[in-house]
Amino acid sequence: ADGLTPSPDDYRLVANGDEASCAVKRGTEISHGLSLLTVTANCRRVLPGIERAKFWREQDDGTVTFSANGIDPIVTFGVADGDGYESYAPALPLLSLAAGSD
Repeated sequence: ADGLTPSPDDYRLVANGDEASCAVKRGTEISHGLSLLTVTANCRRVLPGIERAKFWREQDDGTVTFSANGIDPIVTFGVADGDGYESYAPALPLLSLAAGSD
């Protein structure tokens, strides 16, 4: 990385209606499909409790779960139309996860 372009591991988490957004970063992959995750503290405005997430797990079907322990999902995302991901569990609030840090 040259420090000028956002890495592909930087994402923006946005609540439905754009009331709140925050940054998340996928870190080092530690096993197949399981990566470290950094969620900024202000993400609790988007979904209370999500700031405890420490792991990003990508399933074989392309869904992504955030969890505190690598196992129990706090939120589950499916691949959205176009680019990024959209949450479907919990059903509300609807969250979108898009690549990029702006």
